[in-house]
Amino acid sequence: MAASSPSQKEVIVLFEWIKRKPIPGCSAAAVVGLLFLISCPTWSQQQTSDLASRSLQDLMDIKIYSASRYTQAASEAPASVSVVTREEIQRRGYRTLADILRSVRGFYISYDRQYSYVGARGYSNPGDYNTRILLMVDGHRLNDPIFEQAMIGTEFSLDVNLIERVEIVRGPASSLYGTNAVFAVINVITRQAHDIQGLEMEGDAASYNSYKGRISYGGQVAGIDMVLSGSFYGSKGANSLFYPEFDSPSTNYGIASHADDDQYVDLLATLSSHGFKFQSVYNMREKGDPTGAWGDIFSDRRSRETDGHGYLDLRYEHTLGPDGTLMARTYFDRVVYDGSFPHSNGNGSIWNKDFGRGEDWGTEVQATYNFHNAKLVEGLEYRSDFRQQLANFDVAPPTLYFNFDKPSYVVAPYVQGEIALRKGLTFSPGLRWDYNPRVGWMTSPRGSLNYRARPNTTLKVIYGQAFRSPNTYEMYYYPSSGPALEPERLKSWEGDWDQKLNHNLSASLSVFANDMDHFISLDTTSYSDAVFRNFGQTTSDGAEFELRGQWANGINGHTSYSYELKEEGVDHQHLIASPKHLGKADLTVPLLDRKLFATVDAQFVGRRLTLRQDTVSPYTVVNFTLLGHSLTRNLDLSASVYNAFDKRYFDPGGQQHVQDGLQQDGRNLRIQLVWRLGAQ
Repeated sequence: MAASSPSQKEVIVLFEWIKRKPIPGCSAAAVVGLLFLISCPTWSQQQTSDLASRSLQDLMDIKIYSASRYTQAASEAPASVSVVTREEIQRRGYRTLADILRSVRGFYISYDRQYSYVGARGYSNPGDYNTRILLMVDGHRLNDPIFEQAMIGTEFSLDVNLIERVEIVRGPASSLYGTNAVFAVINVITRQAHDIQGLEMEGDAASYNSYKGRISYGGQVAGIDMVLSGSFYGSKGANSLFYPEFDSPSTNYGIASHADDDQYVDLLATLSSHGFKFQSVYNMREKGDPTGAWGDIFSDRRSRETDGHGYLDLRYEHTLGPDGTLMARTYFDRVVYDGSFPHSNGNGSIWNKDFGRGEDWGTEVQATYNFHNAKLVEGLEYRSDFRQQLANFDVAPPTLYFNFDKPSYVVAPYVQGEIALRKGLTFSPGLRWDYNPRVGWMTSPRGSLNYRARPNTTLKVIYGQAFRSPNTYEMYYYPSSGPALEPERLKSWEGDWDQKLNHNLSASLSVFANDMDHFISLDTTSYSDAVFRNFGQTTSDGAEFELRGQWANGINGHTSYSYELKEEGVDHQHLIASPKHLGKADLTVPLLDRKLFATVDAQFVGRRLTLRQDTVSPYTVVNFTLLGHSLTRNLDLSASVYNAFDKRYFDPGGQQHVQDGLQQDGRNLRIQLVWRLGAQ
């Protein structure tokens, strides 16, 4: 006899119990309670909604744009693609883009209490600011003009609850996007007016005295579809962090006290009408640094960095009859960076300031043509990085170390095609030529053969090349560095197999081989003699397997495993911060007649080599989220427990750290309430 569903009263009691429990440091009872809900034998009685109501075939053929610059099914894209939807973001309790990427096959994240760093397919160079990943919002490039940093943590420009989906395109994509599109392209697609339909307000409370608020509006005014949103976040961070490398009386016995604070403001406005779309995004984030990086005075609260990014983007799309479309866009970006670094001079302290200002504008024209058995995309992009300013100085006594502005520009024509060779077999060639006065012309080809062997079987063979030009920071920040730096190059082969096993299960397998040449890294034994250099050839070969499940009763989940067959750097050394094994798993179960969703997700990261040729241990982190969807007509309530089993684990440190490994957060909690007014 099946057990009855938990009553609404019982669920409310569970929420109240979680709220009263002190976090971090609570017992494992909360985890047991969530496990009980997940193991509830009433699964088969539940109905479905949103993501859960889609068939497995719908999920396999979800429409994407980023892989070819036109809309196509993910299974038809000339690349290995993953899509994370809004429903998954809600039900898994993701707080940042970094959280989203942790769940994606082949990706892993490191955090150094300042920024979050993404590794993909066995490569993550400590301190490279994610320069080999191209990050976009609605197709607008976010990598800044100075450091070319892709910001994915709390420093990301967009509130995660404004994301409709995230498209992750693996492999080289310089044939479409130019520099930075080396290992992957991540395109964040925002919610539209009809996705919100009224006023939406959010309030979060979390561990470490963390609070967040958001107010968003989506609707139509005077024939214009608009989304307006503002978010703020503040966190005091961990009250104290212990670093044994600083364990002495002169450095507070290694305890960084109240130096981990984090706060940001995010603003978004999107207006659309008659083919025109205008978008404005602004973000400002300030973060304290408790690690004593770059020789800063340890646990000094003046040690902090402020990052801001804002842009204006105007585009127009027009249909050219039944067989084509035209897109034209122009944009302006502004990036600010301010670093504050106290240093000891023996008799006291010197307050050092780092200053960065970047501004660029650009324009792009793109035409898409549909023929009987082919599709063609051709375009031209121009970007002027007319301000790339960096300065460094001491406040008192005033000392200027450098102040320079090195503007540059990029002009790039590109073409992408799709040709049906025969039934079930298509060839997708792509080519782009980038001109940058620092490195000259760079040619980036890509080609893919896509074979639909059976209705449920797809095979892909992909070859691509990518490049990355040295950025302003790498070329000019350190006096001993200079324009002699050469562009990085990548050549990649990949084979993909996607198979629908039955009505409920699908599987995918990817095998790849990456040859990397002239990759740039910071070579330093101390801050005073730091220098960026090109290094020799490195390789990263591996395989990734993923299994996805979707059942008619609403249960869905996935599991993946990534294995690096070969990771070899300069002089046959193992690649730094590169795990040989990665594992991911999640399971979502609908409960209480579509009112409640219980999710468990876990990530395993294997052993990683540190800069000092030591290792950080492998670890598994398990998270639980309980989402009450439409508990009343307009109310969502969720509770998440992160690192539920309080695992003690470390990420590798960077060149700027005394610490070889940096300990990460233990068990922590977030409660989120979302209220909608006027939504259908």
